[in-house]
Amino acid sequence: MTKSLEVTWLTKEILNFIGLMNRAGALITGTDLVLNGVRSGKVKMVLMDALVSENTFKKVTDKCKFYNVSYIKADAGVDLGLAIGNSSRKIIGITDQNFVKALKEKLEHR
Repeated sequence: MTKSLEVTWLTKEILNFIGLMNRAGALITGTDLVLNGVRSGKVKMVLMDALVSENTFKKVTDKCKFYNVSYIKADAGVDLGLAIGNSSRKIIGITDQNFVKALKEKLEHR
């Protein structure tokens, strides 16, 4: 079952962890690349910035639900792109299951 989390905060620790995933090569960024990764089974979880358009949000969430991929939409004021050093990126796909598990644990313990 697909889980959706509406995150109203992301701590500096979480944003730093996203940056670590990026340096480890465990992220795919950009809508088209993430959607292709979801289709192929490579992406294990999708993170979305609050500023994604309604159309992009619907497209990504529909694809995630169909392929049973978890997704998180961050609340306004959080710039996921800054965590990876590219503020124009609003959609991030995590490709490593261990990073997904660690991120979920960090979010649950908050």
